[in-house]
Amino acid sequence: MYVKTQYGLSLNGAWKMQLSLYAGWIAGAGLLYFFTGSDLLLYTSLLITIHLLSGISVILCTLINKKDNFRLIPKINISVETFLMAFSMALALVMVKDGLGYLLPLPAWPELSFTSIHTGSGYMIIVSVMLTAFMEELLFRGIIMEALLHRYSGGVALLQSSLLFMLAHPDPAQMPGTFLLGLLTGIFYLRFRDLCSCFLIHLTHNVAAALLISAGTFQFMAASPVMYTMIIAGCVVVLTAGYFMLRKLTPAAAKPLPEKIRPKAVLLTK
Repeated sequence: MYVKTQYGLSLNGAWKMQLSLYAGWIAGAGLLYFFTGSDLLLYTSLLITIHLLSGISVILCTLINKKDNFRLIPKINISVETFLMAFSMALALVMVKDGLGYLLPLPAWPELSFTSIHTGSGYMIIVSVMLTAFMEELLFRGIIMEALLHRYSGGVALLQSSLLFMLAHPDPAQMPGTFLLGLLTGIFYLRFRDLCSCFLIHLTHNVAAALLISAGTFQFMAASPVMYTMIIAGCVVVLTAGYFMLRKLTPAAAKPLPEKIRPKAVLLTK
């Protein structure tokens, strides 16, 4: 699965999409406050819904706008090797992010944590774990990164899409781990130019993170710090080895840019 585009995007265009996402948050929250008068910070489920709907709106506007010539190609394409690689690296990343959270105790801003994973109810799990994973990958890898690849190098497209993905999760405590997740899914997209593995990584990451949140690792770290450190180190090894193994997998054929229409030659005869 991928999004086909003919012209791509400039960096300014990619950042305008990010600002459109922010505008959707502000507009949605403003309308709800205008009609209800309630403090939305008390209703995390509403804020998560606004985040999901804002992202979907940006995606739909991008696909509908004929000027930019974006078109979704809903083709499932993932091999067994890619599936296993994506699944294992996503699980390893969850533990690395958990360890990074202890090494970098950044301040948490609860009022901006609505883009994180929540397990308070069935609705919160479905939206924050499943639906947002598909929405964010389609937006940040399928549209933004794919479009940037038409105008810039793979490294520029990867770093810019990962940065924008990180800024879409504005709680400082989330940012380092979110940037790493953007890099991992971006590396897979850069290699295969297909969203199926990106969806799998993001969904596996969210499910594992939700289970980790429910189980809690602080007690385990306090009780067995050596074992916890060994697990984190092993996951770093898995990610490093996975990166080099990923380079050996056969990538999907790069999608060629559409050829410009050339005038047909006319044969003049007497």
